[in-house]
Amino acid sequence: MLELSPDHPFPHRRTLCLEGGCNFRDIGGYRTRDGRVVKWGRVFRAGVLSYVTDEDHRTLQRLGIRAICDLRRADERDKEPTRWPDATTRVLAWDDEGQAPTLRSYAAQRPPTQAGMFDAMIALYRGLPNRMRERLQGFLSCIASGDMPLIVHCAAGKDRTGFAIAVLLLALGVPRETVIEDYLLTNQVSDFEHFIRTRKDTGLGLADARHPLLAMPEELRRVLLSAHTDFLGAALEQIDREFGGLDAYVERVLEITPKVRDRILANLLE
Repeated sequence: MLELSPDHPFPHRRTLCLEGGCNFRDIGGYRTRDGRVVKWGRVFRAGVLSYVTDEDHRTLQRLGIRAICDLRRADERDKEPTRWPDATTRVLAWDDEGQAPTLRSYAAQRPPTQAGMFDAMIALYRGLPNRMRERLQGFLSCIASGDMPLIVHCAAGKDRTGFAIAVLLLALGVPRETVIEDYLLTNQVSDFEHFIRTRKDTGLGLADARHPLLAMPEELRRVLLSAHTDFLGAALEQIDREFGGLDAYVERVLEITPKVRDRILANLLE
């Protein structure tokens, strides 16, 4: 499945272990159905970038990041602003979700049980293909323009980022089972509860010891903080049902023309 590149800044490492990082990973090395391989060191996925330390900065500078695609809402960015060592790095952000339903609103409509939280997550993911149109268009256009290496991130790097990376990998021709494996890798490399509890001086964003998530029963937190095949499956099924499949979604909804998509493939596959 994986092809490792000798010129990668951190050879043989999919996950970058940072003192203040959250779910920071390279999506390179995955093989497509036609035998090509996603390039290492081009696209990184992550959670919140507010707590990276000075030591982390020295590590991150080696990546040569040229752009950051921040998928969060404006209020999330205000609570946990990105801390990045290079002021010349291009930051893409969007302010089009002021009235969009949040996970909390989905959960409020359901019983406070494991099944209720699971249904809330399914509903959240079903809404992603429509909610994230502009974000995905900007993310994919950034890749097409060659503005890389780049980081795409949200709060936990799990849901919105997971969906964005799934769309990208599928558009590159990576098999669905491999895409799901990459999505589920979050469960192996991230301890969100520990991350939340160990941050200080936050603004009630993802990381704060007073975060409402921490007041929930453990069995409910486990649902909300995990990646599950059915969650991503709900988003992909919504694409099939509403838009007629991934290719139609990319071209007609995200307005990524075949010519632009060819540039994405050329920039990310070897």
